[in-house]
Amino acid sequence: MKKIVLVDGNNLMFRAYYATAYTGKIMTNSKGQATNALYGFINMINKIIQEEKPEYMAVAFDIGKTFRHEEYSDYKAGRAKTPDELKSQMPLSRELLECMGIKHLELEGYEADDIIGTLARMADEDPEWDALLVTSDHDYLQLITDVVNIKLLKQKGFVKYNPKTFFEEYGITPPRVVDLKAIMGDSSDNIPGVKGIGEKGALKLLHEYETLDGIYEHIDEIKGSTHEKLVNDKESAYFSYKLATIDKNAPIKVEFEDLRYDGPTDRLNTMLKELEFYSLIKRSEVKKEEVKIEVKEYSESKIKEDKLAFYIECDNSNYHNANIIGMGLYDGKNSYYIEGDKVVDTLKELKGKDLLTFDLKKAIVLTKNFDIDKSYDLNIAAYLLNEIVKDDIAILMNNHDIDTPLYNEVLKMEDKKNVILSKAKFIYDTYDEFVERLEKEEVYDLYKNVESRIV
Repeated sequence: MKKIVLVDGNNLMFRAYYATAYTGKIMTNSKGQATNALYGFINMINKIIQEEKPEYMAVAFDIGKTFRHEEYSDYKAGRAKTPDELKSQMPLSRELLECMGIKHLELEGYEADDIIGTLARMADEDPEWDALLVTSDHDYLQLITDVVNIKLLKQKGFVKYNPKTFFEEYGITPPRVVDLKAIMGDSSDNIPGVKGIGEKGALKLLHEYETLDGIYEHIDEIKGSTHEKLVNDKESAYFSYKLATIDKNAPIKVEFEDLRYDGPTDRLNTMLKELEFYSLIKRSEVKKEEVKIEVKEYSESKIKEDKLAFYIECDNSNYHNANIIGMGLYDGKNSYYIEGDKVVDTLKELKGKDLLTFDLKKAIVLTKNFDIDKSYDLNIAAYLLNEIVKDDIAILMNNHDIDTPLYNEVLKMEDKKNVILSKAKFIYDTYDEFVERLEKEEVYDLYKNVESRIV
């Protein structure tokens, strides 16, 4: 038996976007492209692949208006306008899937659920195939059969439905989801239903009369306000039934064998770098070799230069509750590694020199508010140049083509010295470039007098 995994692409992209957009801060790369939905999307897709291990897979998307809009101009009219930040990520989601080696499908005039419904029907009719549909949209529940199961995504985790588990929860068979929607309506799609009857009331009617037709065939047996509501909105109920029915005969020209999943293409890492999703790049596939830095033994007498870069690494992303792991020092020629318990004393010995770092506030907190004067902060300089919006220097280094593990990866490494030293060296090596750019962009005075403590 072969199995195909079919994913509602629009559903996942909207879930991924709003999972972080509520904070008011949209994740972007250094070029200003919004990426929060894409980051969540690829993580969701990877999780589906990890859990389901598909040999065949496809992601379906909506495209433009559908036949439902032609029949009902207010279809989905209650929905908020799609944010521009999300719109800009939609084309990239298709490109990302191509790089992942996953086929994406869309069809003018039809929704993603019609495409998936058609493929689900094809699986139903072919004894060699099973299908798993992945979405958080309850409309898909009508497609459940003995060979078509639903993985319904929740805020946390998911629920898998087959005919048995669905009936145990709802007391109706999956095809009756359409009847349920016809009565209770669906505010998310602006399907009117019968005014005044919600899910609980609709299910009670279906438990007794099984179908929408069955309800109206026995309308005289139904008493009180429910009878009145059903009579008044009979036309709306049947129209809603039509709107809620997934089309299983969309004219898509694709066979299951066209949707084989063979894993990611060679282009995936390139796109992940463009999006600046460095934590998702498989480090084993990174072709750059790590540059080993020769470490000199530190002593105050050896430091002749007036300008040095330092970088302090700690053991917790919340540096207010962290311990110092160690510090890298670079003077333009030599690199020195300072153990955590000696960092404060070393900085005291260097007091009066021009010190360059990344995230000066973090350094001050980690050193128990030691007064690190005459300091240049690369983090602020990069921010003013719209280069970085995160606090991990590895993001900036990777943007400058220096392959560097992200902070969470560094914590897992046994020997962290080389990475810490490379960060100090990067701060020193890029100092002239960043100062020149600050001056060119006419923000150096802002940096010097307002944003930093440089003197």
